[in-house]
Formats: sequence, C-alpha cells, structure tokens
Amino acid sequence: MNRYDLVLLGLIVEKERSGYDIITEVRSRELDRWANLSTSTIYNRLATLEKHGNIEGRNVRDGNRPERVVFSITEKGRDTLRREVLKHLTGFNDDPRTLGFAFLFGAEQKELIRSLEAHERRLMQEVEHLEKMIADEPRPTLFAEGPFLNCMSRDHILVELKYVRAAIGILRDPVRNTKLNGYFYINFGNRDFVEKND
Repeated sequence: MNRYDLVLLGLIVEKERSGYDIITEVRSRELDRWANLSTSTIYNRLATLEKHGNIEGRNVRDGNRPERVVFSITEKGRDTLRREVLKHLTGFNDDPRTLGFAFLFGAEQKELIRSLEAHERRLMQEVEHLEKMIADEPRPTLFAEGPFLNCMSRDHILVELKYVRAAIGILRDPVRNTKLNGYFYINFGNRDFVEKND
C-alpha cells in the first residue's frame, strides 16, 4: 500500500465514487499536492485496489449520461484503510529531501544556492496560499487556530523554510561551505569529528 491508495480508499469509504468523481474531489480538495495523484495514477491504483479485493466496481447509468463504474469499499478495504491510516498517522517516513542535503557536495555551490532559493520562493508562495485558505475558512473550526490540516501544512512548511534558509547560509559562508565535502557533512563539518564519534 502507499499514500495514493490511502487517499483513494479514504474518499471511497466517505462516499461511493467513480474514477471521475475521485479526480474531481482530489482537485477540489487539493489532495494532489499531498499525494501527487495524476489521472493515470488514480485509474491505475483503482484497478489494482479492485484486483486485490479492496474495492468493488459496479456499472451505473444516470439517465442519458454514459455508463460509469462506481466503486464501493469492501471489508478487506476497510481493514486496509484502517492499517494505512494508523501507519501514516504515526509512522516515520523519512523525507527524500534529507538525502539531497546529505550529499550537498555532489553539486556546484552556485547551482545549489539557485535551486534552494527557487524552492524558498515556492515555499513562501505556498505559505501565503495556505494563510489565505486559513483566513477564508468559516469559523469556528474543531481546532481553535483554524482548519487543522491547513494549519499543520503551513507550520510544516515554515519549518522547512527555516532549514532551507540555514542551508543557503552554510553554502554562502566561505568557511563553512568548504566543509561540505562528504556524505552527511552538513551534520558535522569534517571527517575528524565523524571518526572520533563513530
């Protein structure tokens, strides 16, 4: 299982849906930002979930509209969803960006700074977007600060911004950037320190 299936099963357990309904809901809730769900991925994962008995599709026709397949969740699917929710809620999923920071010495300093500054701008735009969504949400919400998921996303991005800016600072520093010459050296700065603490 993966985050795609978690999203699909979660939407189907909420309400029976066709592939088109799911695509529309994913876009409307901006879930594609979290799970990077493309149209082809949605249909591919629906076929896989059905093949493994997590969902069942049935043909439905509404008036003169074309026939479509509407999916419902099975007991196996409910159990799978339950396990995935618990795993994603508390499991540690190491962020692949960590590897990029671990191997900073593998790219040119100017290129790294340019890339991180562009990322910083995107993150700032995302924070602005989320702040607008938070401000526009009708009150009260279950979470006193506003819509829970949007606030959590904003706060995660603010932490990422902190570390992106710190990395840019290290890369721009003529003394510190020369110490980035090995795997994970951003943690320590030199081989002597790593070897003494192994």
